[in-house]
Amino acid sequence: MNIVTGDRYWIKKREIPKKYSYLHKDIKTDVLIIGGGITGSLCFYYFNKNNIDTILVDKNIIGYLSTSASTSILDYSMDINMIGVRGLIGEKSAAKAFKLTRESIDHIERIIKEDLNSDCGFMKKDLLYYTNNKSYYNVFHKEYSLRKKHGFNVEFLKDNEEKFDFNIKSAIYCKDDTAVLDPYELSHELLNYGVKNGGSVFENTEVVNIKPLKNKVVIYTENGFKIEAKKVIVATGYEGRDYIKERIVRLTRSFTIVTKPIKNTEGWHNLCNIRDDNSPYIYIRATDDNRIIVGGEDLALGGIRSKMTNLKQEDEVSLTKYKTLENKVKEMFPRIKDIEMEYGFSGFFGETKDGLPYIGKYDDPNIYYCFGYGSNGILYGNLGARLLLELYKEKESPYLELFRFKR
Repeated sequence: MNIVTGDRYWIKKREIPKKYSYLHKDIKTDVLIIGGGITGSLCFYYFNKNNIDTILVDKNIIGYLSTSASTSILDYSMDINMIGVRGLIGEKSAAKAFKLTRESIDHIERIIKEDLNSDCGFMKKDLLYYTNNKSYYNVFHKEYSLRKKHGFNVEFLKDNEEKFDFNIKSAIYCKDDTAVLDPYELSHELLNYGVKNGGSVFENTEVVNIKPLKNKVVIYTENGFKIEAKKVIVATGYEGRDYIKERIVRLTRSFTIVTKPIKNTEGWHNLCNIRDDNSPYIYIRATDDNRIIVGGEDLALGGIRSKMTNLKQEDEVSLTKYKTLENKVKEMFPRIKDIEMEYGFSGFFGETKDGLPYIGKYDDPNIYYCFGYGSNGILYGNLGARLLLELYKEKESPYLELFRFKR
């Protein structure tokens, strides 16, 4: 199974910031986090900031799987529009879920400014969500009206806008309500903060057995060592499906390219983040070194032995998808003449039935889960970390009901 393939831009642009040892003895802790991607790192940050004895383990190198394959567009929008989510859980709950996700952008910005040693490439951005299908005018306008009703800073655009070189029939323009960052750097910075506040991190440490007991959980590693914890947080991303008996996510493989630096940005208003309404959708952002990141072209995974699950970088499918993304962005921005792919990679992507994450307990009171599946997984990771901290402190949030299992 190849969760990620290819040359991931985020880990190619720098050397590994810090290497952590593997676990080589039995230990005890209050909280054990399994998973060293962006979600686990956010949990590690929040729990250590609150002076809770916390350990994080990952079976791989920190941040080297799905986190390194993220485009890292922080967008409060979900894989299902607010109107669609309203139809599933009601308007009040849908609006609250969108607002909680939007608040996570501000939380992450505050963490970076107040506690970390790097800006992690964080930058607030506008976002254009558009369609080039004229028959979707009413759909987009209703979505715009619903978001406007609940206080989101949005504008409605119609027909071709002079600010963009590509065809727009209708669009929702979100003003200063999304962001971008470097997910790999952020993960390491969050761990650095947690370690300085007393936490411990072990990479190349695979958990092979979790044994819940009455007042604790005992975890066994591949090398035969034991960790005793009062609580365990499972933040293992797409591999987390193995811990849950029900089917909670539909997996695809998503493809991403990163271009060489470009010299101009004509036809791209404010270098805003961009997302279309196709299925699967295309999403576009700029980097702080003037590159374009384009993602999408998702394909269903199939079974564990399927070609998509085990896809290789040199496979014709991968090469074709990268070329399709490159041609798409060239078509959208004809005045940017130097668009050329430099990095191409792919990774697992998951969608839930209602666009919402899964956060909280499942079948044991001492094991928590934080599964931020979807296009805004980083924001869900932050939201989950905050809600699980409240749960640990026995201040169970009413919002956990929105993201519960068996819903």
